[in-house]
Amino acid sequence: MSVSYTYDESNFPPIFPPPSTIEELLVGFEDFGVPGEHPDNTGGFYTDGNPSGLSGDTYAFSIDAGAFAFSAVGDLTYDFSSHTLHGTLEGLTLGGGLNSDGTVDSDFITFTFNDPLVGDLADGRENVVHDVIWGLMNGSVQGADDSAGTGTQGGLLAVLGDILDDEIPASVTGVTEVSDFDLALAA
Repeated sequence: MSVSYTYDESNFPPIFPPPSTIEELLVGFEDFGVPGEHPDNTGGFYTDGNPSGLSGDTYAFSIDAGAFAFSAVGDLTYDFSSHTLHGTLEGLTLGGGLNSDGTVDSDFITFTFNDPLVGDLADGRENVVHDVIWGLMNGSVQGADDSAGTGTQGGLLAVLGDILDDEIPASVTGVTEVSDFDLALAA
């Protein structure tokens, strides 16, 4: 698996200390960022920049008067009967505020999954796409358990694997390779 990322220090929230690694940045986002949990935290789907029902090319979320937000890009669908988010996840942006088209207004980091994450509806809530986004909806980069007893696979931290130790200077673009074996170890 290959993950690339861009980071813009100028949009980094001033309420928590500047990180030196990707993991510190993500844990800071968790600790000082998106508070609360679903169902209080909800988002919406967008298709071609327009709000759409239970599926779209973007799922966007904002909380705390827009101070913290994320936007997930791919081919995403929510199955209401099983309460499962599934499909493909191609990119994920963290930052503050949402634009009317579901993009993050002040993005500080964007991850691009060069080999998209695929979450199959047949895998239910245990699929990787559901795990990453459900975790973020619950204010966690480490994934989140749910009321049905579905455990987490490790959320965003697990899928990023080896790049978590990457040091981040003031502005950076990086690419790293993470094998399926590395992901299995992380889970």
